[in-house]
Amino acid sequence: MVLRSSSIALLFLTLGLPAFAQAPAPALNSSSEARAENHRARLQRREPPCWRQAGMTADMVNQRWYIEDQQKLKIAQVCSEPSTSAQQKHDKIEQIHADTDRAVAQLIPGKELAAFNKCQAEQDQRNPKPAGQKQVGPCGGIIPDAVSSDATTASEHRHVATPTNH
Repeated sequence: MVLRSSSIALLFLTLGLPAFAQAPAPALNSSSEARAENHRARLQRREPPCWRQAGMTADMVNQRWYIEDQQKLKIAQVCSEPSTSAQQKHDKIEQIHADTDRAVAQLIPGKELAAFNKCQAEQDQRNPKPAGQKQVGPCGGIIPDAVSSDATTASEHRHVATPTNH
């Protein structure tokens, strides 16, 4: 009797397990196929990157990234100088930006750079940043946006400018 039960259990395992093992596989394949198809559709809708549209080479892009990375390092050094005043830091950072702009202009011809910047601006318009997202300054700290600082100034101005009649 034990031998017969063992035989039935072995037969069930031999025939039943492959069926169970194969059942989830088609569901996984169909969902992975759907994901792959969605990915292909997104790639087909996607425009080429701005640098390619502007006629820039991959080498130009890599060199530009290097120049921008160097700019970030220089700005970080300026920000970490404890004996430098805020105005001096601001002036040094402005100079670093100007130097970076000149280096990029020497690297990328004006026509291509203008086309690249235009493309980037169009992409920024199509994909705006979430509202309320604050910009961080080069040395940390939040840069107040123009709307909130104007509103604050206007309300303070009204408060200060209110005449008193005695």
